[in-house]
Amino acid sequence: MSKIRVLPDSLANKIAAGEVVERPASIVKELIENSIDAGARNIEVTVEAGGRRLIRISDDGEGMSRDDAILAFERHATSKIKTAEDLEAILTLGFRGEALASIASVAKVRLRTQTEGDLTGTEIEISGGRLLNVRDTAFSRGAEFEIRDLFFNVPARRKFLRSEATESFHIANLITHYALANPEISFRLVYNNRESIRVSTAGDLRERAYQLFGEEFIGDLIEVQAEAGEMRVRGYVSSPSATRTTRDSQYFFINGRYVRDKVLNRAMTEAYRAMVPSGVFPTAMLFVELPPHDVDVNVHPAKTEVRFVRGTIVHDLVRDGVRTAISRAKAAVTHFTDQKPQSVVGSLVQPAMAKITEEPAPEFTSEDIKSGFRIPIPQAPPAEQRKMDLGFARQPADQQAAAMSREERATAFEAAEAQAEQTINRIDAEIAQMPQYGKRIGCLGTRGIESGSALRAAQNLTLSADEVNPLGQLHNSFIIAADRTGLLLIDQHVAHERILFEQHWAALRNKKVEAQHLLLPETIDLTPAQAAAFEQLQPELEENGFEIGRLSGRTIAIKSIPAILSVGAAQSLLVELLDTIEDERRGLSLDDLRAEIAASLACRAAIKINMPLAPEKMHWLIDELLKMENPATCPHGRPIILRITMREIEKGFQRS
Repeated sequence: MSKIRVLPDSLANKIAAGEVVERPASIVKELIENSIDAGARNIEVTVEAGGRRLIRISDDGEGMSRDDAILAFERHATSKIKTAEDLEAILTLGFRGEALASIASVAKVRLRTQTEGDLTGTEIEISGGRLLNVRDTAFSRGAEFEIRDLFFNVPARRKFLRSEATESFHIANLITHYALANPEISFRLVYNNRESIRVSTAGDLRERAYQLFGEEFIGDLIEVQAEAGEMRVRGYVSSPSATRTTRDSQYFFINGRYVRDKVLNRAMTEAYRAMVPSGVFPTAMLFVELPPHDVDVNVHPAKTEVRFVRGTIVHDLVRDGVRTAISRAKAAVTHFTDQKPQSVVGSLVQPAMAKITEEPAPEFTSEDIKSGFRIPIPQAPPAEQRKMDLGFARQPADQQAAAMSREERATAFEAAEAQAEQTINRIDAEIAQMPQYGKRIGCLGTRGIESGSALRAAQNLTLSADEVNPLGQLHNSFIIAADRTGLLLIDQHVAHERILFEQHWAALRNKKVEAQHLLLPETIDLTPAQAAAFEQLQPELEENGFEIGRLSGRTIAIKSIPAILSVGAAQSLLVELLDTIEDERRGLSLDDLRAEIAASLACRAAIKINMPLAPEKMHWLIDELLKMENPATCPHGRPIILRITMREIEKGFQRS
């Protein structure tokens, strides 16, 4: 008896659904693509319970006849390709003919549709792959798919779905992509009877970006236009000064199809190399157009992965196009004059924080010490005192200026500007404490101590505050101290972060978090994905000292913030949390999520590096640190104290 058998269609469809229908957002993707291919100009999506209970998508496209509507639920039934040659020239978003059969096999589906020429519409009901009913119905031109009880007959798949808020986040993010790719189409998303996204038809990509993300977002955009033979890239990227902590704001499209692609990610990284710090990412909305035969979209059932025939050319086109756009944007705001180019010859005004070490330490009072020191930012020294050697040969300004043409001065200025910008970015990265908590929100990542180094992280501390004597600061970032066993190096930022974290964590557990009420609420326009994240995060934010109200649409108003944060720090922390919390919260318990938020909050409020401290402040910091439950590491696992013992010092000086 033969062991190999042909599977029944119902089982084959369920297997296919495992690839096509990964989560509710997968259904939304497939049905929106069908609507776009059908020529729709208005698409409305309704979601309940993260898509588990209901997904309804209606459009005003061309609709389907009765026969086509029935046939559409058969496997590999499609109107978009006919021959093998058609696979080499795919211009539609859908083409496999698998989606509807797969969806209908794992959910309860109702389709209502009508073409312009039909007198009546058609209604079809299918449950778990079984056709239940086909009847005439009153309907207008277009189609409406209603998907209920997703995975009702596949319990194993249902239990792998994420939380309701997480699934809605993915749906909102997906609709954002298609709204960007199709500004000529209006989109509306209604989630649990609340309108989450509403964008009318837009004239171009920039207007659509404004509708979705607001005025502040488009203010930093730089237009990209580049061609190479039959290939073309167009769109917008952000200036190097406007970055995010994740790639979520990078939108790539190939021939109008939303994709996730390593070639394009790498091209963006290389385009911004030396312009942005590691761990942060620019915004991008880039459309690559190339002949259909130069790209294979039939790589993955989700059709979000592609393979380029000439990947190197695509990579170079995007990289060089973005670089050129950034250079032109800089040139547009740079005005060269015929004055003596003293800023080019020998020195350039340096960013304000770079010479903070020349300023005397700020004065602190006993009240400051008791309150935990809310440290003022030191004033920058006068511009004439902030000079930085750029490595140019020094010669009298008049002589060199005379020897340089206008073009040479421009070239020299660009070179100087590039080097200065690298320095600024490095300093800004340190000061801003770029988010990494592992890859999480918070502070700079940890670099391990080399095994051959004399420096060791001080674990199992038995230090007494009375025995530790601060001697001074190293680069205004590390406290140098001594005790009876040798020298200690204390990272002032993470030390203060540990103190603030434990204090805030204790207040959180006792429900005594201090908040400061804002005289005037601060408003923020959220992106659709941020708005979805806000829904799930709002209770925890309020536990941590935020009071935030929703105004209209995706606009929120911050009424109160944690007392240890400034208004600016609170706003940036909030946006950062909403941008990254979706990836970070997976697998986290509620306590772990709260700890992450508390750690991020402490990191934002802590003393920064490059900040001079008075002796009293150093003493206070050490005293408070040694009172903590875990003074050895910061909340993100980085060491706080490094020790060099007297034995190691004597050994280094070859003393017996």
